[in-house]
Amino acid sequence: MAFNKLYQFSILNALMDGVADEGINVSQMLESGDHGLGTFKHMDGEMVVLDGIAYQMRQDGSILVAGPETVVPFAMVTRFQPAHISEVSWSSKDVLDLHISEHLPNARNLFLAIRIDGQFEYITVRTVGKQEYPGEGLVDVGKRQVVRTLSNAKGSLVGFYSPGFSHGLSVAGYHLHFIDDDRRNGGHMLDFKSGNVHISLSPIARVELELPQSSGFNSARLLADAHKIREVEG
Repeated sequence: MAFNKLYQFSILNALMDGVADEGINVSQMLESGDHGLGTFKHMDGEMVVLDGIAYQMRQDGSILVAGPETVVPFAMVTRFQPAHISEVSWSSKDVLDLHISEHLPNARNLFLAIRIDGQFEYITVRTVGKQEYPGEGLVDVGKRQVVRTLSNAKGSLVGFYSPGFSHGLSVAGYHLHFIDDDRRNGGHMLDFKSGNVHISLSPIARVELELPQSSGFNSARLLADAHKIREVEG
């Protein structure tokens, strides 16, 4: 897999429709990237892929290294090679957009791979519980999410910016998952205030999308609206 080429399995709207019982496995996914995020069979927790290792961050707060045969119904990964690196200190996640606009002004309609490493004064994360019945959609699964605010956390934020036209394929805007250096806390990032952190960015202009061929995917409507996506993804 070439550097900074996005590989994505399935689409966000499939999770919104509850299509999460089949997919590729972790071993197959890691052939396409060492940096990324996603979820697991039945949406059992949040996935972060950091330095080529896939971690499963579950609703109960536990973090596991995902085994090679673990099923992945949705993932976005890339072989990450930063094009821009800088050291910053931010008052909120909103400053991220200003930073990218300043340093990568011609990347608004590209995908971006993002990694932020360092100390966070606080970071608020969520983890979802798994589906309670086949076909339960992400909005309902998300109603059982657990939200935690971590103070003075040292770790890494990993993920992507997806341009507006990709709405429904992915989360349009920023989608970042956090894991601390001790591999004890993490989840889908909702908000943060950083101390000194290093941010690494790379524009992505090449995208490979692999769609599921399951009956569940082919019978799904795949028409979730932006409001519902923002409701669950934050």
